[in-house]
Amino acid sequence: MANLNRKERRAQRNESNTIGILLRLFFGLSFIGLAVVLFGEFDLNYVFSIFTADIIVSLIYVILNKSRITTSLAVNTNVRVIIAFLIMLVTMFFYAFALWRVDQFSAPMQITLFIGGAIVYLAVFIKINKYLILHKLHTYRNSKLFCKTKYQA
Repeated sequence: MANLNRKERRAQRNESNTIGILLRLFFGLSFIGLAVVLFGEFDLNYVFSIFTADIIVSLIYVILNKSRITTSLAVNTNVRVIIAFLIMLVTMFFYAFALWRVDQFSAPMQITLFIGGAIVYLAVFIKINKYLILHKLHTYRNSKLFCKTKYQA
C-alpha cells in the first residue's frame, strides 16, 4: 500500500471576542435600563434614547465589520446577537404600544413583557444559528468539491 497523502492542518489564529463580550454587556445593561425606566415610570424620552443608542451601536459594529461577517465566526456570532436583540426591541415596543393603547400597561403586564422579550431574544438567536448551520451545509453540498468526491469513480 502506498502512503496516504494527508493535508496538514494550518494553525488557525484564535479570535479575540472582547468586542462581543462588551456588546453583550452593553445590550444586557440596556435591557436592564429599559426595565428600570419603564418600571420607574420615567419620561419616555429615556426609552427612546436607549433604543437610539442600541441602534447606533449596532449599526457602527456592522459597518465596521461588514467584510468579516461571513469569514469570522466571532463577528458572525456578534451580528446574530445584534439581530436577535433588535428584533426583541421591536417586538417589545409594539407589544408595549398595544398595551398602552388599550390602557392595560400595568406592572404585571410589564413583567410579562420583559419575560416575553427575553424569550423572543433566545428564540431568534437560536433560530438564526440553526438557519446558518443549514445554509452552510446546503452550500457545501452544492459545491464542486462535494460533487467531485461523491461521484468520482
